[in-house]
Amino acid sequence: MREKEFEKFLVNDGKIESKDKAVRSRLSKARKVEDEFHVNLEEIVRDDEKMYNTLKRIKSELIDSNGSIQNALRKYYIFVNKRGFSTLNQYEKRHSIFK
Repeated sequence: MREKEFEKFLVNDGKIESKDKAVRSRLSKARKVEDEFHVNLEEIVRDDEKMYNTLKRIKSELIDSNGSIQNALRKYYIFVNKRGFSTLNQYEKRHSIFK
């Protein structure tokens, strides 16, 4: 993860109100994904299938009741790709994934 650049991106994000706490929280959760799954976020967000699979793993393997860990990964995706990642349901419909 390009931590310093990501931090700057989050600080400049107009949608984040509580800059200090919210930025630290998102950085911490992004690091958690890397640590728990032994991957680099760069690798995940450059491949939509890996992104989808990681979001599913977060949902099933990590305690993410409010979606904040997924949110941190989604913010990193926006940081790298300059666009948001679709919802899991939209992705599944688009790629004919049946649960």
